[in-house]
Amino acid sequence: MTSWTEDPAFWAISRKSMFPDSSFEAAGSEVAAVFQLAGLLGKGPLDVLDLPCGPGRHSLALARAGHRVVGVDLTQSYLDEARRLLDAEAPRGSVELVRADMRAFERAGSFDLAVNLFTSFGFFEDIEHDRQTLRLFHRNLRPGGTLFIDTQAKEVLARVFQPKGWVRLDDGTVMLQERTIAPGWDWVDVTWTYLKDGREDSVTFGHRVYSGAELTRELRESGFSDVQLFGGWDGRPFDQDAKRLMVVARA
Repeated sequence: MTSWTEDPAFWAISRKSMFPDSSFEAAGSEVAAVFQLAGLLGKGPLDVLDLPCGPGRHSLALARAGHRVVGVDLTQSYLDEARRLLDAEAPRGSVELVRADMRAFERAGSFDLAVNLFTSFGFFEDIEHDRQTLRLFHRNLRPGGTLFIDTQAKEVLARVFQPKGWVRLDDGTVMLQERTIAPGWDWVDVTWTYLKDGREDSVTFGHRVYSGAELTRELRESGFSDVQLFGGWDGRPFDQDAKRLMVVARA
């Protein structure tokens, strides 16, 4: 059975809610925050791995900031969209796009910085696949290189969890959201249903939810050191007021 991570239909249907125009507009400030929190301001140009890169919003922002970028994603339609965006707006030759699974992409010792943004870690039911992904991030970084992960945290999710909700997207689509937490709070199953003009589309997926301590442990066991946690793009502490789990780890 094909996983949702490998299903082109899943990514096509969910594109409108995952990457609204506002997410592209925010990419520049998010990249600036990555460099601030990682202690890399003024460093560069760097070789940066953006994995997964989706439709290229952070790859573009990184290239505009003067860095050399390799964007990796498994979804061909997103890579095609990223290529059109980058050809139109990025400095020529600043971004290489590669179609690959995050569990398999390897260019040992090639990068100064790797970014994994927008809750793009924890996709796999077998936790060993997450661990393989972290080991590859470590292998792909140069000694002293930095991994930056932006994800949902178990502590934050527990504080704000709602089993059902809805939002109206920019194009008028009504998006219904249903969430189920597994016993032990290590996994969440999600269904998104989109309603517009009498049409209904639905996608279902799940992902692992890490606490700050759990992700720190997995990173250290994968070879990383000097792991730092932040609670949001503004650099707030990872405490009871955290909004996200931002991780900076050194190879």
